[in-house]
Amino acid sequence: MLPAPFRLFFVAVPLLVAGGALAMAAFPRKMMSWQTRSPDGSTGRIEPSDTRVLAMRATGVVVAALALLMVVANFAFIP
Repeated sequence: MLPAPFRLFFVAVPLLVAGGALAMAAFPRKMMSWQTRSPDGSTGRIEPSDTRVLAMRATGVVVAALALLMVVANFAFIP
């Protein structure tokens, strides 16, 4: 049996990864929009394409599912 700090590490890290991945899946435009500034001082925004947004959503869901699977597997393999 592992000490409590190790168990906490093996649970906390995948939960943080799952939270970040779900945020990426839920708000892909906020996570990928860029604000630019030209030499004359004007600003503009660069927005991702719809295909990239869809790919980010799918990737976020898959990564979150794998991270949550790691949490469940840790409880199964490390009692």
